[in-house]
Amino acid sequence: MAVIYYNNQNFSDNPVAEQKLKLLYVCQTETMIPTAMHAHDNLLELQYISGGKALIRIDGHAYQVQKGDVVIYNAGVLHDECADANFGMSFYNCGIKNFKLPDLPKNHLLPHDVKPILHTQDKADCIETIFRELFEQVSQKKIFSGAICHYLLNALLVILMEQITHEKTARRDRFDESFRRCKKFIDEHFTENISIEQMSEIANMSVSGFSHHFKKILGLSPGQYLIRLKIGMGQKLLMSTDKSITEISMELGYDNVSHFNKQFKKFVGTSPRSYRKLWVGNEQFKNLNHIYNQLMKS
Repeated sequence: MAVIYYNNQNFSDNPVAEQKLKLLYVCQTETMIPTAMHAHDNLLELQYISGGKALIRIDGHAYQVQKGDVVIYNAGVLHDECADANFGMSFYNCGIKNFKLPDLPKNHLLPHDVKPILHTQDKADCIETIFRELFEQVSQKKIFSGAICHYLLNALLVILMEQITHEKTARRDRFDESFRRCKKFIDEHFTENISIEQMSEIANMSVSGFSHHFKKILGLSPGQYLIRLKIGMGQKLLMSTDKSITEISMELGYDNVSHFNKQFKKFVGTSPRSYRKLWVGNEQFKNLNHIYNQLMKS
């Protein structure tokens, strides 16, 4: 047996060691159900693809992901996920609060112009093991789960930060200033009755020219993009609040709940009620406001 002495670096040199990280949730999922456009305003989400394939859109850019990839969702960045129809998609993900790196906004792991997909390669087994153990510690509520999750989370973040340095790839920004201004307006006002004329005017383009340009850049028509924003927010509210489906549809700007139900089922493949029952349970959703408020407290 060989003894290997380690004296290269102090073990306390951990860029996240002193941070009061908070694990908000951890999830293990195998699904064909798409998740429409949404953002996490106050948290960083990390996702490990454990099987299958998917098309993921992040901040208007499309990425094909597969087993072994890690997807980084900075706070406030719009994204959606659509599993491959032939392979499906399985993944682990976790939500983290109180993460801060120098020169970056709170709960951001990457600068906005860096590709948010990491190809973990030889680190894949290690990263998957950490996600699996996080899930087991939380789901089984073991006696020292809090302490174990804290150190696992630290390890995961440091491993990902090291991986970022090896494949730090800038992504090409296809948005000119007028289009970025228009997209920002849509993202902030999608629950209102926005017309295609309003959008094209903000982009300083004709209606037909704007529609063509929008679809060329985002791969979706302006109308499809609006619907995805509404459905994505609907999915988020179904999973994080105890609001009724009628209240949610009104909040999203629908004239009536049947219209919301129809568009939701067309995109997601199931009704809002069934979606909530699948992900939250038939009774637990009644306590979601309390649970979510407790989680988001500092």
